[in-house]
Amino acid sequence: MNGEKHDQAQQTEPEDLWAPVTVSAEAVADHEQLHDAYQQTLTAAGYGEDQRERYIAESGLDPEYAACVWDEEVMAAAEAAGAIPASPSPFDPAERATLDARDAAVDAFWKEHPEYDVFSNSPENQALFRQAMDIGDQRAREVLGDQAAEHLLSRPAPEAPEIDEDLDIDI
Repeated sequence: MNGEKHDQAQQTEPEDLWAPVTVSAEAVADHEQLHDAYQQTLTAAGYGEDQRERYIAESGLDPEYAACVWDEEVMAAAEAAGAIPASPSPFDPAERATLDARDAAVDAFWKEHPEYDVFSNSPENQALFRQAMDIGDQRAREVLGDQAAEHLLSRPAPEAPEIDEDLDIDI
């Protein structure tokens, strides 16, 4: 019986991958609360933003390099040692939905194009790659509409052509 409940809980895949998706305000609020709590935990443990800035200023290293050392080494070591909890997902619900929709479309594209060679930089492969990214972007916009996280997509949304309303056309 417990196995059945566990299996049902894991079946979160929607049946129609291309059904319109909406990101609830509740999910966004939960994400923000989670990140706020994480930041408070970091500050209490001595790894907050003020401590990061102090490390960068006092390290004697190039500031960009010191920031990388803090982010990639100090924080990772503190997390591994158990001094701080694991970082929550950096993506908010709209960003996660955008990436998921795009990835699903790109995966479907690659299944239809087995001729793509990941190790080749030929013009044909470059064209296929651009086509896959464009299809992924387009699908993400179709599925999410105005909730798509545009900054995560390959190319900006195509702008609609401007219409000159002052133009008089006699038909």
